[in-house]
Amino acid sequence: MWLNTSYLHPDDVPDERWGSSMQSRSQYETMVRDRSERDKVAPKVGDPAPDFEIERLSTKGLRTGEIFRLSEALGRPIGLILGSYT
Repeated sequence: MWLNTSYLHPDDVPDERWGSSMQSRSQYETMVRDRSERDKVAPKVGDPAPDFEIERLSTKGLRTGEIFRLSEALGRPIGLILGSYT
């Protein structure tokens, strides 16, 4: 573990990885340092979910203009579907 993350210290990464990786050592170090800083303020397992608001979508995935706020659903079960386009 390096910088309280699950990432290897750069000195422990095999040299052949730098040649086949899409990242240089410098890019790797920057990425891990940035992630470590973000994790310091991120919610921990068991913490209450942070409040947020988001626009609801229709069943066809179209924008509705209706806003959902997590704090308005306090005490009710909520299912969130999260995804990424990366």
